Amino acid sequence: MRVALVVGFVLLTSLALAADPAKQPPLVAKPDAFKTLVNPDCSHCKDEAKRRSGELKDDDRILCWVRDTKGHYDGGAIPYRFFLNPYRVISDSYGVFVYDPDAGYARGFEPSYEFTFHGWRKGVMVMKHKDGTLYSCLTGIAFDGPKKGTQLKKVATIVSDWGFWLKHYPDSVAYNMKPQFKPLELPKEINEDSKKSRVAGDDRLAAEKMVLGVAEGKEARAYPLDALEKAGLIEDKIDGHPCVIVWESATGSAAAYRPVATPPKKEDGEAKTLTLYRDDKADGKPLTDKETGSRWDIAGRAYEGKLKGWTLTWLDGTQVKWYAWAAEYPETGVHGK
Repeated sequence: MRVALVVGFVLLTSLALAADPAKQPPLVAKPDAFKTLVNPDCSHCKDEAKRRSGELKDDDRILCWVRDTKGHYDGGAIPYRFFLNPYRVISDSYGVFVYDPDAGYARGFEPSYEFTFHGWRKGVMVMKHKDGTLYSCLTGIAFDGPKKGTQLKKVATIVSDWGFWLKHYPDSVAYNMKPQFKPLELPKEINEDSKKSRVAGDDRLAAEKMVLGVAEGKEARAYPLDALEKAGLIEDKIDGHPCVIVWESATGSAAAYRPVATPPKKEDGEAKTLTLYRDDKADGKPLTDKETGSRWDIAGRAYEGKLKGWTLTWLDGTQVKWYAWAAEYPETGVHGK
């Protein structure tokens, strides 16, 4: 398992807590609450749409990995109701994918078969590695165990809707929706064990307010989704470098990218720095670059134009409730404040 050293304020905060056990946030361990799904069989979105046409809905929420992790496909999609809600942690060769409905996020980490659901800490889901190390499912940071103080590599993900993704990426990966995978409606109430593990809140925003939390280098920042929806596109700098925060109104999806594009692996070419602007006339392609006129979708991929097939540099962005983001990144900035 590859790990990277955690730098900046997150590590410093963790070390400070470790030095004073009395300040350790509560850990509610319930490893048997959810069974982990390991290495399910794979298929394609277009095939699974036919297989479960009577049960999959266009507005089914999905977690998408948006970069080619194996060299074959344009990412993949995981419907919450069929996979992430029943299992919460999926340990797979494409990534370790997690869903925390209480804190309002889903995301992915580097591939492994060795992670299982464990419980909650600071109102955020916790998973456990085979070696006993405990990790935050939001940050991927190990806070206890043999690899404490390390961080898992992120898999580039966004959240979207099944119908939208199927239209744009029908050949992308989906899990084989065998009869054993029954849809489980998303929870409407907060899990009491998750709530029990929460810590004192940060009153800069309402606890349940949804933000796009972006972490890069030594900096973290929260972008309230209502402000992002209104703006459509926010140009900013994080960790000293330009970034764009973009909103897809059709699916309520947010993502963060560096305005730097790279060609597909099969093509030669240097990375290009682009000037991106909002283009509301392009359905499903909210960005256009001034340099070539290519149109870019919420997955950060050029969908048409001279740079078709090129990809923007994904930044670690997660749609999540404010209380969870602030608990894991206490020194986070807030856009507009």
